[in-house]
Amino acid sequence: MTILQTHHTTRSTSAGPRAAGLSPWLAGLWSVAYLGLAVLHLLRDTGAPWVPTEASVLGSLSSPDVSVLIVALGALGLVGLALRSRSPRLAGSLLVATGLVTALVLADARSLTFLGYLPMLLLGLVGVGPMDEVATDRLVPALASVGESVGGLALVLTGVAALRATTDRPGWPVATAARVCRWAVAVAIAVPAFYASTRLAWALGIPFGVREEFLVELGDGKLAGLGLALAALVGCVLTAGLVMRWGEVFWSWLPVIGGRPVPVRLALLPSVFVGAVVFSAGLAFWRLMWTGQITDIPGNEADWAAWVPELFWPLWGVALAVAGLAYAARRVGER
Repeated sequence: MTILQTHHTTRSTSAGPRAAGLSPWLAGLWSVAYLGLAVLHLLRDTGAPWVPTEASVLGSLSSPDVSVLIVALGALGLVGLALRSRSPRLAGSLLVATGLVTALVLADARSLTFLGYLPMLLLGLVGVGPMDEVATDRLVPALASVGESVGGLALVLTGVAALRATTDRPGWPVATAARVCRWAVAVAIAVPAFYASTRLAWALGIPFGVREEFLVELGDGKLAGLGLALAALVGCVLTAGLVMRWGEVFWSWLPVIGGRPVPVRLALLPSVFVGAVVFSAGLAFWRLMWTGQITDIPGNEADWAAWVPELFWPLWGVALAVAGLAYAARRVGER
């Protein structure tokens, strides 16, 4: 056996555990569950796995229309999973393509709504806070969208693992990965910081980018905006960790894990997941711009701060995912 063959065999074997991890199970679970729900909705008019909303690239479609799409995506996901051992390259390509459509197009802004409003939604379920009357109505469709985001990401990761098992191409050089990570982190911090500054100003009664009448009409919605702003700022801090020492080694004062290396996947997976969620939410705002429906959201054209920051979300999503990938490439390359 040649050195190249030995290297290829070792690489394929080491990729096996990754491909046989949690991602294929989540991908299979999503494909079976959502395909089944979509078929039942089409045949027996049961509850739809997807509810029409303007906060989606597919907002102009009906639930039956999207159910047909879900059936196709679920079937493609199952075919890709079944072909992994026989034709890993074909299976990997099919799974990545299916996963990207699922995570970026089928999933929508409700995934981001769930992540941003989660603390308030949980309080609303017990009748506390400004969302006590709408928490349940928002929770179910948002959870369905989160399931699409998770399922799509699982399909992509499973497909990438299958493709990696068929190639010996080296990863990014450490220096290149570090440089890319710094630039991507800068963008992934600037965009949510801009968004957060508008919502913080509103919470303080400052009409930044909006009319004073808009703040009055917003009422308790300013508190929800404050919650989203704080969540965005927390995300900025965590994103900065991708280029900071504490993003590689846990702080020494932390119990049990203090001083230990930060697992690469602990930073990589949230970066890619949140990046996908933010990207799909941003696409929804671009759809509203394209169709002239942007004024349907609270406020009007004069209240530019209500919708302009969201137009940068696709850039934020791409930057965050790239930052996570570059961080992982740098960490792995330094070992």
